[in-house]
Amino acid sequence: MRRAWALRFGALALLGLASAECGAATQVLIVSGLGGDSTYAQEFASEAEGFARLARGLAPDGDIDVIKGAAASRDAVRVALKSLAGSLKADDQLVLYLIGHGSYDGQEYRFNLPGPDLTGTELAQRLNAVHATHQLVVITGSASGALADLLQKPGRVVVAATRNGNEKNATRFGAELLAALADSAADTDKNGVISAQEAFDAASRRVKESYERDRKLATEHPRLLGPTAGVFTMARLAPAGEGAAQGAAASIATPAAPAPATGPLAEERQRLNERIEALRLTKSTLPGAEYDRQLEALLLELARLQERIDASAGADHAP
Repeated sequence: MRRAWALRFGALALLGLASAECGAATQVLIVSGLGGDSTYAQEFASEAEGFARLARGLAPDGDIDVIKGAAASRDAVRVALKSLAGSLKADDQLVLYLIGHGSYDGQEYRFNLPGPDLTGTELAQRLNAVHATHQLVVITGSASGALADLLQKPGRVVVAATRNGNEKNATRFGAELLAALADSAADTDKNGVISAQEAFDAASRRVKESYERDRKLATEHPRLLGPTAGVFTMARLAPAGEGAAQGAAASIATPAAPAPATGPLAEERQRLNERIEALRLTKSTLPGAEYDRQLEALLLELARLQERIDASAGADHAP
């Protein structure tokens, strides 16, 4: 009974995403925090510009707000989030990047900004006031795992550089995530887009490999929360010969699988995705209840299939 409920919950979450209006707005807010020294300041500014540049592939330039340097104060972030709370609708999408150092004292997470820091408690409250149901929050810095726990909420995907607040060293995750979004190899199911799940998987692998190359013990272990990470598009791949991936905002796409697969199961998943996309094209011709019924049935089938794929992958990697 619990397994059936979980499948139904996952499919309903996907249903909410797939039912979003095509004209829904995607708003991107990028905050580059306090570097502490010139090296980190330059690194954070570069990452902020990189994410903003890629975001323009998925959202109009006017819907991308970058707060960085001396302007990145707690009040500036408050004003930006208050504005979003007043403007975004339920069907809209919010993407928030927090680039920079964080700290955790065992009780409260703090994102380091010029002047007073922004606490995790306040950030959660302000994000909860934003009406956009579909939200992606990426925190690239130290101790970010503590913030992930605070931000966990249905409809919200949270990507953090660390597994908890006790991993307090400077992180490599932000740079590796940016690199993953420009790498077509991250598109594991070869559907032309890089989902949040795929980007996270690729970046996590790159982080692990970078520590191994340096022969150092990894001091960060990236973490993802939210069952709908596979349906957030973070990058669209450019056609062959046109360069790297485009876009690092997030948009709702046909459900993409969170794990790579090959063979008959992958082919079956592709057919299911094609049926879902075909149904979406007929939305205007069907009564709303009938469209939702058919879509939910397909998504339940997709959730069951993904469970089989995950089980198969786990068996393949078993010792």
